[in-house]
Amino acid sequence: MRLYLERWLPLVLFLGAFAYIMTATTSPAAAETKERETTESWRKNPPQLPPPRPYKLPPITTYKLDNGLTVQLVEDHRVPFITLNLGIKAGSSQEPEGLLGVSSMTADMITEGTARRTSKQIAEEIDFIGGGLQGGSDYDFTLVAGSALSKYTDRLLDVVSDVVLNPSFPDDELKLKKTNLIQELVMKRSQPDFLQDERFNKVVFGTHPYSVTAPSPENVERITRKDLQEFHSRNYLPNNAVLIVVGDFEKAKIQEQIARDFGAWKPGSIAAVKYPPVPEYHGRRIYVVDRPGSVQSSIRLGNVAISKKDPDYFPMMVCNQILGGAAHSRLFLNIREQKGYTYGAYSSFAARKQPGAFSAEAEVRTEVTGPSLQEFLYELEKLRNLKVTDKELQDAKTYLAGAFALGLETQAGLAQRLLEVQLHDLPADYLETYTGKIMAVTLDDVRRVAREHIDADNLTIVVVGDAKKIDSELRYFAPVSVFNADGKPVESAEAPEKSRS
Repeated sequence: MRLYLERWLPLVLFLGAFAYIMTATTSPAAAETKERETTESWRKNPPQLPPPRPYKLPPITTYKLDNGLTVQLVEDHRVPFITLNLGIKAGSSQEPEGLLGVSSMTADMITEGTARRTSKQIAEEIDFIGGGLQGGSDYDFTLVAGSALSKYTDRLLDVVSDVVLNPSFPDDELKLKKTNLIQELVMKRSQPDFLQDERFNKVVFGTHPYSVTAPSPENVERITRKDLQEFHSRNYLPNNAVLIVVGDFEKAKIQEQIARDFGAWKPGSIAAVKYPPVPEYHGRRIYVVDRPGSVQSSIRLGNVAISKKDPDYFPMMVCNQILGGAAHSRLFLNIREQKGYTYGAYSSFAARKQPGAFSAEAEVRTEVTGPSLQEFLYELEKLRNLKVTDKELQDAKTYLAGAFALGLETQAGLAQRLLEVQLHDLPADYLETYTGKIMAVTLDDVRRVAREHIDADNLTIVVVGDAKKIDSELRYFAPVSVFNADGKPVESAEAPEKSRS
């Protein structure tokens, strides 16, 4: 009997298991599972995104005060908060000769004291109303941004109007600002991204105001309280400004408050700005800023491109997005993901009031400086000469449209976009037609603007790194000029060359 069980038990167990499996797979539950897998095959494919929806502006009240101040009001009662942006059409482009930095210093100083309040009192008032207040300027514009809990709207308007109309520019605060800025500039000169921007802007823009990255310590030291007062009186004018208010307010009441606080602002004559032409260059040139001992090279290459109002703005947005606008763009996928030369490679274009620059950049290991530059040039030529794929085009357009819509969800985002429209004199329907114009860009549009606005044959190339290690390698691509960290030309490792800037 024992011999019988030992011989046949394995077969009995196998047949039993087989019978169980067959029963299980033919049971109602198994049949239901199989049917579900068949009928729910859609789960294997990701859902298709619907076309981006066009943006619909909320109701906007637009009017002007008697002094010429343009006002736009947008009610938003979702949260008890209010956001205010005051834009002035004056920036560093309006600075007098020899007074570089006076525009940004004026914007920084207006919150440091008025005829009625000290710097401390202004800070305490803003803290009490639960908001923020800051001033700043760029090449073309000055911005004063304020916010507060909506129940303190009247107090916010009062303090903003006070700092804009009546800044006192206290000498002690100015001295502190200048000291801090000079120390900051000394520190920046040790940073490769600052040196890169400085050399690139100087070469690309020549004597144009956009060529200035930052004032020198000597420029800052020369600024006086009188200089700030004169820049303020010439440029901080209501007929040269726009006020945007978004938030939880009653329209009739806030109009009275704005008239009360800004109505006494005196208008004035606005001086026309004559911009010098940017230089025209022929052929590629490389500018090395020497940082002895650097283990990385900071590469930037580009040229003058377009302004904010250029008809090619939207195709260039899509073109740039495909090339290097994000971590899924061509430069990133090539130079980082495939080659492993860098943590990130990107491109951008600064569309300002006047044509700004297109550029592509990355920080790479010193030993791969040449190969990295080769990949940049390869991607630029590829973009100019071959059509992008349908998927690249669609992904770029969807990304840009989505990011645009997301940015308008907050009070600050909407206020910033509305101010942008006003300062750049863009069409009134700019925000509502933005998505449609992005989605209308075609494959041919992308290749056309790449050919017209990315000047691959006449690029300015700036590399910040150890000149002794990279000079000879870079000369395979173009003539090289070498500068030190102070911006002074020096003899290169190969041969001295005369700068064209």
